[in-house]
Amino acid sequence: MMDFKHNRSKAVNQPARFGAAVVESAFVLPILLFMLFAFLDLGLAAIRQNALSDASRRIARQAIIHGGLNPNNATQWGPDPFMGTAATDSPVVATVKAAFPTMNMEDVEVQVSWPDGGNLPGDHVLVTVGYRHEVLVPGMLFWGSLDLTSYTSMQIVN
Repeated sequence: MMDFKHNRSKAVNQPARFGAAVVESAFVLPILLFMLFAFLDLGLAAIRQNALSDASRRIARQAIIHGGLNPNNATQWGPDPFMGTAATDSPVVATVKAAFPTMNMEDVEVQVSWPDGGNLPGDHVLVTVGYRHEVLVPGMLFWGSLDLTSYTSMQIVN
C-alpha cells in the first residue's frame, strides 16, 4: 500500500526546489546566450571569409584568361591596377556580385594588380578582396570587428 503522507511531504517541498531552479537559470542562461551569439558571429565570419576566398579565385581566373594575347582584351584586365568595391560597374567584379549574400557590396574592397608589370603569358596577377566583419551584438563579444582578407595569385595563361 502507498503512504499518502509521504507523497504530501514531497509536494510541500516542490516550491523550494523551483526557486533553486530559477537561481540556477539566472546564472546559466547568460552564459548560454553568450556562447550562442559567439558561435553565430564566428559562423557568419567564416561564411564571409569563404565567400571572399571564392570571389578572389573567380576574379583571378577571369584575369588570367583575359591576358594581353586575348583578342577580346579590355583595358580593365591589366596591366593597370584596379581598385574598387563589389558595387562597382566593372567587368572585373561582375562575375562575383552574387558571391556576397551576407555583405554590403559597398563595403567589399577589390584590388587587382599585375606584380610583373604586364599581362602577357607567364606574368602574374594578384587579387585581394577584403571586408570588415562587424559583430552581431556590438560590445558583447570581446574580439570586436574582424578584418577579413583573401589573396589569390595566378599566372596568366594567354
